[in-house]
Amino acid sequence: MPLAFDSDAAGDPSTGSGQVLDGTIQFDVTGTEPGVYHLRIAGGECTFHEGPAASPSLTISTPSDVWLKISRGEIAGQEAMMQGLYNATGDISLLLKMDSLFKPTAEVSFEAPPDQCPAGPIPLSGMVWMTVAFLPWIIHWATFDIPGVNHWISVGLPLLLSVLIIGYRLAFGRGNKGNREGLPLLEVGGLGFFALAGVLILVGDAGFAVWGSVVSSVVMAGLWLGTLLLGDEPLSANYSKWGYVKALWRNSMFIYPNAVISLMWGWQFIVAALLGAAAILLPHLMIVFTVTRFMLQVPAFIFTSVYQKRAPIPNPQFTDTQLRLGAGVGLLAVAGLLLAATILIINV
Repeated sequence: MPLAFDSDAAGDPSTGSGQVLDGTIQFDVTGTEPGVYHLRIAGGECTFHEGPAASPSLTISTPSDVWLKISRGEIAGQEAMMQGLYNATGDISLLLKMDSLFKPTAEVSFEAPPDQCPAGPIPLSGMVWMTVAFLPWIIHWATFDIPGVNHWISVGLPLLLSVLIIGYRLAFGRGNKGNREGLPLLEVGGLGFFALAGVLILVGDAGFAVWGSVVSSVVMAGLWLGTLLLGDEPLSANYSKWGYVKALWRNSMFIYPNAVISLMWGWQFIVAALLGAAAILLPHLMIVFTVTRFMLQVPAFIFTSVYQKRAPIPNPQFTDTQLRLGAGVGLLAVAGLLLAATILIINV
């Protein structure tokens, strides 16, 4: 049975009482899958890192097959050491705590406390906040290409909502320098895009009036894919993490499915941009392309809501490489689409 880190056994720093574990466990792995890795346990969290630690508290030298059996719960760690299957040097007391720190997943609760949600007087869950963050974009897409609708409605109203959302976040501490969570890129990107769109509408840019909706989809693709290569966490993790204990936020069990979700959204918006362009270039099929473009968001939202609870956790190194490759190719497509859109806007 797979093992998971139990943050309760490491101590809760938020209570200010009791001992909070602070240590680093380095693994020197030999055998069929050699390598050097270390686990950093601090502040009630356990994070995985490749390479040696600067000053490990405990160093475990083990064949890969032995530690795989331990991690799967097939053999107890202390029993394996007594049998001479691996060696340990350093803080042996940390080794003795391994059984309490890492337990079968069925014995570890990952659900967040009932009152855990983004800061502010409105008690909305993280995923509801993701829907709120989408509202300015949805209004923009729903109104921008409708004949007769003033662009100050399709751009001005989303800009106003973006300002209100960011203002709320800042007012209640999410954007303060002392708050490590910061502001979600989806909301910051929305404010930036609609502010720029407002300027283009104000100066009467004819090209943006035609291609603006397509550009917005390309920008959204860049926001979602960019976090996979440049961000500390996938974009969807900004919201879904509030449903889980903080000790899980940097765990591969949490990061991997959110990376897949963010990759899916990025490519969904690339396809949406292409469909939007097709609707403009082929006006006799505009309704078909437009309906298809926006209906793509329905399965995307469904996938987002169910995937994280059902996602398999494969080899983290393999998935990280594949996800980054998918994000990199997607960002190249985003760059190409933005260049093409810029040329089309200038030539209108």
